[in-house]
Amino acid sequence: MVSKYSSDILIEIQGMKNRVDKIMEKTFEHFSYKNSSPSGTWQPITDVYETEKHYVIQMELPGVEKEDINIELKDNQLIIYGEKKLIKETTGCSYLVLERSYGPFVRGFSLPQDIDDQGISASLSTGILMVRIPKKNIEPEEIKIQIQVED
Repeated sequence: MVSKYSSDILIEIQGMKNRVDKIMEKTFEHFSYKNSSPSGTWQPITDVYETEKHYVIQMELPGVEKEDINIELKDNQLIIYGEKKLIKETTGCSYLVLERSYGPFVRGFSLPQDIDDQGISASLSTGILMVRIPKKNIEPEEIKIQIQVED
């Protein structure tokens, strides 16, 4: 049986969690990460950063071939998915330790509105996938303000 005191604490903890979740959503809404993890997939370790001219996604994909990676842009959502295949050295072997992740993976990222979707590029080098998303070249509009003379 849960006492009123402990149920009040649980309600307060849930309220704090909800407030923290809202703060985190607001903090990261500029370049939000959507965790798309259907059952049976693994998630590559990823860094996302911004430069003056680009947003950059770096994803660790050691052992994944270029042909096994797909990148799509749908409704301002960049989706990176593919598969890391388990390659056995010899037939008839039994693994004693299997710590590396294998199988399908998928990651999705909601992009900000200021991207140039025609200039997105990707490269794969030493197991790191790098996706560069250029920002639109938006020049600030200069507004001339007239000064009124009052007598």
